[in-house]
Amino acid sequence: MVLAPAQLLAQQPTVDQVVASHYPPLMIEGDEARPGYSVDVLREAARRAGRQIDLQFLPFQRAVHEVLTGKATLMPALFKGKTHDDQILWVTEFHRTSLNFASISGRIDTLDDARALPSIVVERGTTSENILAQLGFGNVHSTRSPEASANMLATGRADAWLLTDDMMRMTWGMLDMETPLSIGDTIRDIPVFIVASPTLPDDTRRAYLTAIDAMRADGTLERLLRRYVPAPQPP
Repeated sequence: MVLAPAQLLAQQPTVDQVVASHYPPLMIEGDEARPGYSVDVLREAARRAGRQIDLQFLPFQRAVHEVLTGKATLMPALFKGKTHDDQILWVTEFHRTSLNFASISGRIDTLDDARALPSIVVERGTTSENILAQLGFGNVHSTRSPEASANMLATGRADAWLLTDDMMRMTWGMLDMETPLSIGDTIRDIPVFIVASPTLPDDTRRAYLTAIDAMRADGTLERLLRRYVPAPQPP
């Protein structure tokens, strides 16, 4: 039987336009085999929902703008706590990480410990920078990337680094740093969300939500996470 063009078109899965911004281990630009935990999650959720994604990496602010204006459908990972919170559609929380201080000269477990240090490094425009600014920290220096922050810490130009635990560990490992990284107690829990354009149809949102709930229940979320972040070792 020969299918008419309209029938062939109807059988093609819907392609959702997805934008991401380099933020290991959640989103990793330039590595098709390991594009990041959140990208893997979204791609598998799309497959289960009978959809596909067309992924493009952009600078962070531009990626968010594309989602807010409807030029893109979805973004695989975003934290709350920014000015666009009430303008974006928060599809579902799929991961939880933590914000911690890291050092190469001993643990920094509290904000008071960090406040007494000469220098803390963060990435420009991040949740880390926003939190320290809100708390009135004056000893903060910003960089353009986690790699730059790691190098500042490793070379003694910063006494501490504030970022999510999993991203610091992965960045430190990717740079093959010889000095062990000491990560202190959690300063703040950070939920990670898949987000979408405010114009995303509700049935599409529900399809992704249902798929990710099933992935959580059958262990797929945990399995995909371990491609990037090793399981915590018992003390």
